[in-house]
Amino acid sequence: MMPKISMQLMQAEQKTWRDMNEALERAQGNGIPFGKYMNDKYMFKNDKLAEEKSTSLATLIILKEHVQEFK
Repeated sequence: MMPKISMQLMQAEQKTWRDMNEALERAQGNGIPFGKYMNDKYMFKNDKLAEEKSTSLATLIILKEHVQEFK
C-alpha cells in the first residue's frame, strides 16, 4: 500500500512548494517539479509521480493515489 496524506496537508504542501519554487527560479533559474518534491518528501515511491513535469498532472496523481481523508 502506498503512503497516504490528508487533503489539508496536500494543500499546505502546494503552497509551500509554490513559494519555494518561485524563489528558486528567481535565484538560479531552475525549480523542482511538484511531483518530484512530493515523491521525495513523503517517500511515495511512485516513479510516475517522480517523473511528472506537469504540476497539474502531478496533483491529480497525488489526489488519486496518495490522498486520504482521515477522521
